[in-house]
Amino acid sequence: MTLARDPGRLSTPMVIRRIIGSELRGAGHKLSLRLGLKRLHDVVPEDWWAPDSALANQARGYAQELCSPMLVAHSERTYCFGALLAARDGLKLDKELFYLGCILHDLGLSEAHQDAPGSFEWVGAGVARMFCLNKGLTESKADIVHDAIALHSSVGVVHKCAPELAFVHFGAGLDLLGSRLEDVPKTDLSAILERYSRENFCSEFGSCLHHQAVSKPTSHIAGPVGVGFVDRFRDRLV
Repeated sequence: MTLARDPGRLSTPMVIRRIIGSELRGAGHKLSLRLGLKRLHDVVPEDWWAPDSALANQARGYAQELCSPMLVAHSERTYCFGALLAARDGLKLDKELFYLGCILHDLGLSEAHQDAPGSFEWVGAGVARMFCLNKGLTESKADIVHDAIALHSSVGVVHKCAPELAFVHFGAGLDLLGSRLEDVPKTDLSAILERYSRENFCSEFGSCLHHQAVSKPTSHIAGPVGVGFVDRFRDRLV
């Protein structure tokens, strides 16, 4: 497997085209549901509960060691929302592998790594891959974790990938923008938000991304920040 490479900052027209494409896909999903062309599967809490394996617990501890509580809570919600949406779509995930991609996906925004050269997604992906290899994960699985993290902000690209990659993107997108929020049962939403609070999340996370855009203007996230991505964050998921 060839690891995904950091493309750096995309042109503004390319960023806008990809965002519009994502919104059109979202609209198509809603229309398919409304017309009965697609149906959502029922879910139970076990569908979005985090795996209780030794490696998953070690990864959680590593994220807690490096990242702020805000980033850890966002990463946990990314897993919950991503796993729930995958279950609603009737898809099967390697839950441990998916959890590794989610809980470690913002290591590049941690204080230890936020100023490392390169786009934060690829910085964090490299750190996460090394962690996984050091814990005995096979190289092929560590590579999947790498690409799930590296591509999680790659609108217009990652939705075409395997579920373990795509739903890191979708889970984070729901937490930030409310994407597919209407597909989440209210009882599950309340349980997730009670377990992992979003208090002050959008302002604090927005500050992290602004720091990346200013300190690394040629980084991948600088393109979306430059067209107002942060302004679209949802303070409340209701």
